[in-house]
Amino acid sequence: MKKRILALLLAAMMAVTFIAACTQDGGGGSTGGGSTDAGGSTGGGTTDTTTTGPGPVEGEMTAVGTLRSETLIVEFHMPIDTPGQFNTFMIGTSAGSGLHQLVSAHLYEIDTANGRQFPEVAADFPTQNADFTEHIMPIRDGIYWSDGVQLTAHDVAYTFNIIMDTPELGDNPFYVSTFKSVEAISDFEVKFVTHESFPRLATRFGVFLWGREMRILPKHIFENEDITSFTFTDLVSAGPYNVHSFDPMGTWILFELREDWERSTLGQVTGKKPQVPYVWFKNVSNDEMGRQMAIINNEVDLMMEVTPEQMDIISAQNAKIGAWYEDFPFATSDDPCSKGIAFQHAKEPYGNKYFRWGVALALNFDEVSLSIFDGIGRASPWPILTGTSAMQEMYVKPILPWLENLKITTPDGTDIYLWDGDYANRMGDILRAEGKPITTNQDELYDMFGYGWWAYDPDGATELFKMAGLELVDGNWFFDGEPFVINLTYLADTELQAGRGVTATYDQLIKFGFNCTIASESGTAFWENNTLGDWEMAGYWPTMFVTRDIANDILGWRDDLIVPLGERGSGQPTRWRNAESSELIREMSRLTPNDPRNFEAAQEWFKIAIEDLPFIGFHSGVKFVPYNATYFENYPTAANPYNGPWWWWSCFKYIVGELQPAS
Repeated sequence: MKKRILALLLAAMMAVTFIAACTQDGGGGSTGGGSTDAGGSTGGGTTDTTTTGPGPVEGEMTAVGTLRSETLIVEFHMPIDTPGQFNTFMIGTSAGSGLHQLVSAHLYEIDTANGRQFPEVAADFPTQNADFTEHIMPIRDGIYWSDGVQLTAHDVAYTFNIIMDTPELGDNPFYVSTFKSVEAISDFEVKFVTHESFPRLATRFGVFLWGREMRILPKHIFENEDITSFTFTDLVSAGPYNVHSFDPMGTWILFELREDWERSTLGQVTGKKPQVPYVWFKNVSNDEMGRQMAIINNEVDLMMEVTPEQMDIISAQNAKIGAWYEDFPFATSDDPCSKGIAFQHAKEPYGNKYFRWGVALALNFDEVSLSIFDGIGRASPWPILTGTSAMQEMYVKPILPWLENLKITTPDGTDIYLWDGDYANRMGDILRAEGKPITTNQDELYDMFGYGWWAYDPDGATELFKMAGLELVDGNWFFDGEPFVINLTYLADTELQAGRGVTATYDQLIKFGFNCTIASESGTAFWENNTLGDWEMAGYWPTMFVTRDIANDILGWRDDLIVPLGERGSGQPTRWRNAESSELIREMSRLTPNDPRNFEAAQEWFKIAIEDLPFIGFHSGVKFVPYNATYFENYPTAANPYNGPWWWWSCFKYIVGELQPAS
């Protein structure tokens, strides 16, 4: 496999901290595309044996009455449970179906090509006093809502204050604990006063990865409504697109480029008019064969993640279909949300670290990995942080000697060693034997498969389960005198990596001797149960990793943000409590990113989290994200990395702004 091109944000940040790099008014993902190949594709899947597939049809219309040549079709997996509900502060709203990508207003956005945040609604980064308790944020003069009303500092201050005034909103406790006051001191300046030192205002309340819950509201509309129940069906947009129409059954939303696009967030940041008049987010098919045929037949331009076997099929059937890499493994492994198994710590024995370590040592990760994506992906066993390329360099390599000696001692004095550093070599041997083009270079193997995973040790796992209070009676596990059942859940019909990971875990635990159940849930049910704590073990990804400065990544894990089961809060719904961890998080949040103590504290925190293992990661985010260049081209790829392939992130509008009609 070609050496990974580390042009995404996760590798760009290895030498600099996030804030130090944020000194200019950026152009987002609009830094330009690359040249296309002769077939109009920009780096995906074209081989001599690939069939051409159907070509574009002149004058072809879509089912929603738009010209196909003017309509970018983007897949979402499942019908929306709340069609016409566009208020992203309301429970159940599907923000990822185009809302936060194309219409929402964010204070700051992220350029995934260079890892830098840049102002979007804000005009620049805040000026702050010496102790970082007063912050003046300038707001762009020139952004208008799609109904013609200008977006000003009054909209920004209103949005912060309505969150602080509404206890029903999950983020309310964090906002209340952070801010003394937020006020518009002019039409284009907002003053924030925080209770204590808070140097990361921009990175915490601007987009950092996927998006940000802080989406600016139009004050002139919401001040007359209840934010918890106003559906906002007649949406007004600050982004370059607005909702043209939607299916009342929830299967699609059609977005249309604003006539006054130059007064949108994208227009004000880049000054470039998008060449895509319509973006149609739709549920392509609930049948996997139907999904494959849809992209082969040019009925969709961008798909959600697929499996490696599906990628092989579709790229062989249509030369215009590609992905991040042009050949094996096709996928990027640098999505900063690792998938694995999360635990509800407010329920026992899941809150016991020996139980969690028992689960880790009961899993044969070679088999788990092969069950997920045929062994493709970088092992990321880390709790909370994600095993991106950058993290391996910054955090993992320095602690490898510590990991090799990491152990738990049983009451009888037996040492159970927890680390297995040979995973990459074994997986390389396995896939090489299957005929895959796997390198033998050790550094490239570590880049491809990671530095290791937790040891497979059934005997050690048995001892750890007993230390957690479980009993093995006649071959059956008991807890508190009752037969013990592990209930696993995962998100249905989407996030294939996470779903397959849960299924593989179920198989492994059944093999180990546990009585288990497994269930898939719709998006609304899964996330609602997740928030309220109505689960035990789940295929969930409470993880990320972006920069050397991890304070924002782990802020939600403070124990003072944890709420009881059945309540909504600002903290992580896993409800992990660790006093040492929380104190270090508080300390880091008061330090500037460049403070040497900040990185030192982060390293200390990383070891504490590993020892307590609140989450078991499997792989970093492995994304097979197919595109079809029949109607539009200049998609981001490893060979053309002006952005990452993250169309589900809020930065997607900066990708759409770079797409061109196919040659």
